[in-house]
Amino acid sequence: MDKEKMNGRWQRFRALLPSPRPLHASISWQDRDGNARGFRIGPRMLGVLLGGFALCLMALAVCSGLLLRAYEQQQELQNYRADYGVYTERLAKLMDNNEKLQRELSQVVRLENAVRDKLKKDGVPISEQNVDAESQRLDQSGKGGPSTADALTVLEVQDEINWKRLAYKKENLSNMLLALSATGDGTYGWPLDGGEISSFYGLRADPFGGGAENHPGIDIAADYGTPVKASAAGVVQQAGWNGGYGRFVSIDHGTGLTTCYGHMSAIAVAPGQQVARGQVIGYVGSSGYSTGPHLHFEMREGGGTVNPLQYASPARQAR
Repeated sequence: MDKEKMNGRWQRFRALLPSPRPLHASISWQDRDGNARGFRIGPRMLGVLLGGFALCLMALAVCSGLLLRAYEQQQELQNYRADYGVYTERLAKLMDNNEKLQRELSQVVRLENAVRDKLKKDGVPISEQNVDAESQRLDQSGKGGPSTADALTVLEVQDEINWKRLAYKKENLSNMLLALSATGDGTYGWPLDGGEISSFYGLRADPFGGGAENHPGIDIAADYGTPVKASAAGVVQQAGWNGGYGRFVSIDHGTGLTTCYGHMSAIAVAPGQQVARGQVIGYVGSSGYSTGPHLHFEMREGGGTVNPLQYASPARQAR
């Protein structure tokens, strides 16, 4: 088939196709009088409108993205402020606690050194030498220097070390005070079989209201119901409830000394009763102003109190 025939057929095929019309849009309506109204948008104006619409869509997408990003940044800022608030609050609390602990440790160190010197002068060996040595070593363990650690981490490390120091000093002081106080002449016996001194005679921290108070006796921690024994022979003066002492017994020994026993769970004697040394007069409890089972052991002389450890010691039981 030659080229001229092909062109002829193609021209005839194109003649059968509808002629292309320019792209346009029209809008029509009727007015109140029923007349047809309308307008027609040509291809150029239609292209402008479509392009403007596409630009508006793109602008809307960009603005939405910016708004979303701004919202996310605002949320991040709020979370940061909340975390920073928690951090600063915790830091302030740690700084306050750390300062108080440092002051208390300083007081304990002075007391520990004084008791150690007294024992050395009296020639009394300090029990648990390894505990005393570790306590002194921890006092010399301070280190420092440039660091990238934040303040919170530094305070947490300091607190951990100081609590460890305090634990050693508590054990060490208990050992040394027992060695220092074991000077009773045997005239008065220990009111319990066993038990540990949980609070000594004299100035101490108030276990309820905070601050300091004068403790007129010693507290001996023991199991609930442990028998309490008369420290020496005498006559029962009081046997009953006595305010903060809870269930309370006092015994006049006829020597100018009176022994007192408080916070008991039960009383086994009555006023006016004669008791012998080592006789059961009651049982350990937590009555009255008490934080747990223990015996408050007190000695009174001449209208005041004296340290019971001047007359009785754990080594000399009331039997």
